[in-house]
Amino acid sequence: MDKIVFPTTNGIVVHSGGKKVLSAVDCDGQKRLKSFPEKNKVVFWNFPFVRGMQYFLCGLFGLFSAFVLSFDTCEKQAVKQSDLKKYYVKKLILLGITFFAGVLFAAVGLGYLPGQLGCLIVGFRGSRWLRNSVIVLIKLVVFVVFLLFLRMFPIVNELFRFNRASDVALQSAEKNKKGHCPARPLNFLNFLIFVFILDFVVIHLIGASFGFWFNLLFHFAIFVLCMSVAFELLYLLEMCRPFKNLAYITACLVYAKPTTTHTETALVALTEMNLLNSQKGREFMEGDNHAFSVVYNEVKNKLSTAGVNDKSETDWLIATILNKNRAEIKLVSSVTDKQYQDILKATSRRAKGESLDNIFGFTDFFGLRFDVNKKVLTPRMETEILVEQVLKAAKNFKKTKILDLGTGSGAIAVAVAKNCEAEVTAVDISKAALQTAEANAKKNDVKVEFLHSNLFSGLKRKRKFDIIVSNPPYIASVDIKKLDKNVRECDPVLALDGGQDGLDFYRAIIPASTKRLTNGGLLMLEIGKGQGKDVRKMLRDCGFDDIKTIKDYNKIERIICGKFK
Repeated sequence: MDKIVFPTTNGIVVHSGGKKVLSAVDCDGQKRLKSFPEKNKVVFWNFPFVRGMQYFLCGLFGLFSAFVLSFDTCEKQAVKQSDLKKYYVKKLILLGITFFAGVLFAAVGLGYLPGQLGCLIVGFRGSRWLRNSVIVLIKLVVFVVFLLFLRMFPIVNELFRFNRASDVALQSAEKNKKGHCPARPLNFLNFLIFVFILDFVVIHLIGASFGFWFNLLFHFAIFVLCMSVAFELLYLLEMCRPFKNLAYITACLVYAKPTTTHTETALVALTEMNLLNSQKGREFMEGDNHAFSVVYNEVKNKLSTAGVNDKSETDWLIATILNKNRAEIKLVSSVTDKQYQDILKATSRRAKGESLDNIFGFTDFFGLRFDVNKKVLTPRMETEILVEQVLKAAKNFKKTKILDLGTGSGAIAVAVAKNCEAEVTAVDISKAALQTAEANAKKNDVKVEFLHSNLFSGLKRKRKFDIIVSNPPYIASVDIKKLDKNVRECDPVLALDGGQDGLDFYRAIIPASTKRLTNGGLLMLEIGKGQGKDVRKMLRDCGFDDIKTIKDYNKIERIICGKFK
């Protein structure tokens, strides 16, 4: 086993490859994560039967250590420094009482009482095999009733919830599967229960009795044998997927349905352990900063609950706040409290439907960074294809003059001016949009002439251009309400609404452009889905030829180019 998981009453502890990770929920309901180097390594996993004894003995120590670690991490913080001695004394007394109660229960509930009842029911003169069978049955009933009784205590129920959550998280983290999660046969608590049940059955079915000391040694030897056999049986069950659910027979006694918090807490520990094992030099988490694994899973789950299921959104959101790229955040082990608060604020806004572009106030387009706001349309990736076509066409002209109609954020004009030596002019009917476009040109160190104009109306009559480019509004008015909430509420309607059929601006631009293009000049337009046929007809009717259509990344007609003579 490459990972061993121990549940506690407020989290889980994962051991793997000389490391251990604690993920727990503190008294304030906050997730805490710590990681440590592990000195003691498991060495017998490849030796059948020996590994069962090691799993039992080392597991008990690991389970006890997990409880102590979770107490120290998540409860000790609420204790004053001067009271730490009393705190530990109380913990030792509590552990002592628990141990004494366990021994008393074993002696009376699983020893004396079943024996007396078995003899009472069958009698000393009855069949020895039948009497032993009755004793075993009584022991099993008492044992199961005792485990069910323990569920009345919230602390035990939490232990069982985290136990089940660890299995769910292991399946999710390692196999990337969702839905029903089968019981994990080698779940440590299930292994313990199985060992005790097997021991009850074997000892009483053999029924050997040769004096106190012989019985003591014999029972000890049988118990050790049961450790080994139980492990091998559960190991085979673990390997045989079709029969895995048989483990529920005993696992159900130490399972309780986990909440989202239980599963998230377990996932955090497993995610951090995977990162520790895969990244050389990754630092252990022992400080008071927020563990990156905790923050990442919290953001991912909040966005998923809000219907944002694209994993890249989580990456982009965190990477932007940390001022890193998506690849670099995988190397981050923790974030400061300020960074954590900034991430939570951005996550809350994104969960409410706001786009990342509007949250951060900028977006990347054609390798450049552009400021965006609710007064301009956020440039889309498909529009980069339009820029590519303009740059290719510009090479065919000398001292190329280019006009960008409805520039908005200035994305097309600035990207073109940055990548060729053309004389670029950009117009827009919105003065607010022009202010944003001018700021973007200055930010990207390019020279663009910006004019306030309703299409061509603000230009001098005789002014002509070699290339006219535009990404006009092309959404039909009736479809505006059907748009994604992110687009509908964050982009200006002026930049989206293309009239009743979405073609109003093409009807205005195409005829008017014939008076503004030089001989052999090009009109290059971005279009909406299904508009290609109508726009091509408009171009032909107005004297354009050599009409070309370019598809976008989704094989949808997106760009139309026409030459005017």
